[in-house]
Amino acid sequence: MMVMKKYVLFFLCLVLSPSLFAWDSNGHKLVAEIAYENLDSNAQKTVLQLLNIPGPGYPHRLSFSNSAAWADWIRQDMPQYNELHYINLPYCAGTVCFQKIASPNIVTAILQDAAILQNKSLPLNKKGEALRFYVHWLGDIHQPMHAINYYHADYPEGDLGGNLYVLHGRQFPNLHAFWDNGCGLWPQNKTLSKKQLQVLAKRWQMLYPQSDFSVALADRDPLDWAKDSHVLAIRYGYKATPQHYLSAEAKKNAQVVCQKQIVLAGYRLAQNLNAWYATP
Repeated sequence: MMVMKKYVLFFLCLVLSPSLFAWDSNGHKLVAEIAYENLDSNAQKTVLQLLNIPGPGYPHRLSFSNSAAWADWIRQDMPQYNELHYINLPYCAGTVCFQKIASPNIVTAILQDAAILQNKSLPLNKKGEALRFYVHWLGDIHQPMHAINYYHADYPEGDLGGNLYVLHGRQFPNLHAFWDNGCGLWPQNKTLSKKQLQVLAKRWQMLYPQSDFSVALADRDPLDWAKDSHVLAIRYGYKATPQHYLSAEAKKNAQVVCQKQIVLAGYRLAQNLNAWYATP
């Protein structure tokens, strides 16, 4: 029976794999747009040079915003990186659940790629690959459903970050998909244009300036970032949808969280890249 459960869980992971990665390309590109607008001129120059170097899985040049979505585009051809998109911090509701955090995960990936990007002795092509991943990881770790695994009588082995938590209604199939799609802030399955991304990036920065995140930006520990996302997932994900129903209020509150998390991710990404590359 246990073997059968493992096979079933594995099958579900395969079936649900498109929504195991966050945000969708629009969300990741928004993070990158916000970050790029806050980069020092030398940092901008450096990151574009690194992204101009071809390597495994990217024979062509990528823009900074497109590089943010690259790690999702390669998930079929390079599945060895798939487990790095999330961290399964447990949320236990009236049931015994696994407390051990699987490793490697998104936190270990962020630390590893940050070390590569700061190592001046490494070849540029290796740093270019690390940058593509790093830009993506900074987006993923701020998506609340990428920092949680909900254990309940209905999900004794966890709900795969909300992928098994079905929502009533037709707009979003599950809680993870709801957050992946920006909580309804942009149309599903529609890629925003460069201009649309820039307009949203500027608008959201006006709503939430860097001064609003002074405490958060002072915290440089990726594990703390994941724990913050975990808290948001519980409060605005599961507790806001106790009957698997997405109310108008829950949707509105989640959209505010979504906006703030994307903006924070952009500021945090810029902060780190400036620290490493602002000085020639």
